Amino acid sequence: MPQPPIGRLGEVLLILLVFFVIAGDPVPHNNEPHYLCRLKHFWDPTWCRGDVFLESPDAHGLFVWLFGWVTIWLSLPTTAWVGRILAWTCLAWAWQRLSWRLVPLPLSAVLSAALWVTLIETSHLAGEWVVGGVEAKCFAYVFVLLALRELVDRRWNRAWISLGAATAIHVLVGGWSLVIFCGIWLLDPLRGTRTGPAFFRAVRSMLPGLVLGGLLSLLGIVPALALTWNETPELIAEANQIYVFERLPHHLALLTLPQSEMVLRFTLHGLLILAFWLLARVCRSNHINNRGLRTIMWYAGGAVLLALSGLAIEFLCWNEPQLAAKLLRYYWFRLTDVAVPLAVSLQVVSLIAWGFAQRKSGAVWGLAVAIWLTSLLIGVKTVERLIRPIPPADRQMADHAAWVNACDWIRDHTPPDATFLTPRLANSFKWRTGRPEVVTRKDIPQDARSMVAWFERLQNVFYYNTGSGEEPTNTPGQLGTERAVAMARRYGAAYIVSDHNHPLVLPVVYPNRKHPNDTYVVYAVED
Repeated sequence: MPQPPIGRLGEVLLILLVFFVIAGDPVPHNNEPHYLCRLKHFWDPTWCRGDVFLESPDAHGLFVWLFGWVTIWLSLPTTAWVGRILAWTCLAWAWQRLSWRLVPLPLSAVLSAALWVTLIETSHLAGEWVVGGVEAKCFAYVFVLLALRELVDRRWNRAWISLGAATAIHVLVGGWSLVIFCGIWLLDPLRGTRTGPAFFRAVRSMLPGLVLGGLLSLLGIVPALALTWNETPELIAEANQIYVFERLPHHLALLTLPQSEMVLRFTLHGLLILAFWLLARVCRSNHINNRGLRTIMWYAGGAVLLALSGLAIEFLCWNEPQLAAKLLRYYWFRLTDVAVPLAVSLQVVSLIAWGFAQRKSGAVWGLAVAIWLTSLLIGVKTVERLIRPIPPADRQMADHAAWVNACDWIRDHTPPDATFLTPRLANSFKWRTGRPEVVTRKDIPQDARSMVAWFERLQNVFYYNTGSGEEPTNTPGQLGTERAVAMARRYGAAYIVSDHNHPLVLPVVYPNRKHPNDTYVVYAVED
């Protein structure tokens, strides 16, 4: 059903507003220093020259080329907001097209979009998100939504091209979606025979899309493969275990999480999958949007199968961590966090629309519950932001205002090429100062060699052996003067940033009479 352009624009703007209220935290968001600092350094190598993380190879080269040049003219905070608004607008537009195709009723796309992000936020299994700080995967999901829109009408050539673009921007988001689409094509009952001449005719009809999509996907696949080129199997195996079991088990190795966290995640996401299955039965029994909605459910079902495959790999390889790390590093759980909420939100809106069309009394209650759920998250996010308006990247720092003041002083009063030994969880130091740092937990490189070197630095600087295992320290002051100075000299740091609770016997350059600070201290490392 066609929609007036003014109606389409209004819905896109309302969806954008929903995204802004839910995800519009002050900059920087958790991952924005990690990704946008790389963009700035790539386009201006003098910025943070010598930072080992920024000078390591990048896995998202196309995103760096397409968006990184903005950092030449805009500050990092402005770049982040430009990127957020661009990504959210594209996501809102792509979502509106998909939702309207399935439920062509005014404002239904706004409700389904709000439900989608609400369910992602509250019922994720592995911490995946779509609407938040700007990074490559936000734009990759735009093309996944566009591919789903084409899939509903079986326009396979357009779907393959969209998935190729998604893979070019983010190889795992696009790549896993591509795998599911291939499964849908092979099992699609609407396609007819799967063997003989008809099969090959179907493949030939898709060749333009397959070729163009394949060529586009190489822009993401080749840089990802290059991260382990010319490296020994032993080094790659070590990097895999660092990546999966040391740095990102909350995304990649869910069975290793603390029991309470694991139970909570599996319970919430399990309930969401149960709701997906029950809603699918209701939709099927009432013949609701038989073809289009069923296609979306196939996509979600494929994502669930991927997650189950990841769990099977982790369970079966429990006593073979090297093999487990090699396989689990591919984010088997990523798509279920996005695809199941996507399907459930569209199922709910389709059922509500069908209920009103059939004059079912339950439709009113369904609409009320859907609005209440989304409004609850919007209300919670708004109140949290009013009570504690701190950027997500700084929420692990003891005193946000004091941290910002210390970073501002460092930016204005230290040499641009000076390297700093900083707190382990200081995500926004480079963002705020433009100075390189020795190592932080957040900034893990993507290539195998740099990853192993990063982990060695992190262990040397911030971890100590207690006899029963290794325990981390969070600030250089906890190391003691002798070890802190030794680590600073070993890695070429001219300054140490610590806190007042763990003083070091070193010259203090900040705070001073003109620039007080009750929380953070900057020490000069003497030659």
